[in-house]
Amino acid sequence: MAWRNEWEEGSEAAHRPGWRGTLAAAPVTSALFVGSIVATLAAIFGANGVLPFRVSDWLGLSLDHAPWVYPFFTYVLPHDAEQPLHLIFNMLVLWIFGRELEQRLGRGPFATLFFGAALTGAIAHLCVSAAVGDVANLIGASGGLFGLIFFLARESPDRKILFYFFPLPIKVVALLLVVLDIYPLLRGDLADGVAHLCHLGGALFGFLWFRLRFDAFSWWGAAREALRTGRARAAADRERDDDAEMDRLLAKIHAEGLTSLTDRERRFLQERSDSLKGGRR
Repeated sequence: MAWRNEWEEGSEAAHRPGWRGTLAAAPVTSALFVGSIVATLAAIFGANGVLPFRVSDWLGLSLDHAPWVYPFFTYVLPHDAEQPLHLIFNMLVLWIFGRELEQRLGRGPFATLFFGAALTGAIAHLCVSAAVGDVANLIGASGGLFGLIFFLARESPDRKILFYFFPLPIKVVALLLVVLDIYPLLRGDLADGVAHLCHLGGALFGFLWFRLRFDAFSWWGAAREALRTGRARAAADRERDDDAEMDRLLAKIHAEGLTSLTDRERRFLQERSDSLKGGRR
């Protein structure tokens, strides 16, 4: 992996007890899980007039909000305030598959898979919907989740999962999901409240990413390492300068006595002495 161990899933983090262990083992999944619940509750309050604004209008993706860029990613958080099963089903899929994949793939590759699928689905939804003149506000994590499912369908095609209480190979489930999304499109039904094109776009990304396996967040690890290296180099330079200053002052005291020191030099000696006594260099 391109990211450091503390950014990847580690064995110690995986075995920590309680919610802290879960957060440490799969922080991206946990953040999406909690963020989706909070955003959907806020959307419910907004729909009922408790809040002075509608969260789904701000975080959701529409043609008007598309130039702001961020809705292409934040739309995965709020879910349909009038359909609680929308949130429940998506969070169940996210919790089951998201934690597993994040721990196996690492945070960066997992985030690339999920958000890459979400972004591809969002673009497909906007482009085709705009072409037919029906651009509904896009919300929900389904695009990213389809990416996870179709990645698994290629990685472990015979793996059994429950689909409407029936254990089926995940490759069969993937095929059924494609059929369920393509059929309304063939009928020309784009106003059924389901983002079929977003699902299909996310599925395509997950299907292709199985071979590509790139990490769009590798720059983050490189940036962190460069910053850490820069700080270490600066600390070493300060240490070298402090040692040189200490040698100069000791030589001055030996030649001219302690009374020859200025107030600044006395403060430096005191701070240096305190630092060394504290075990810090």
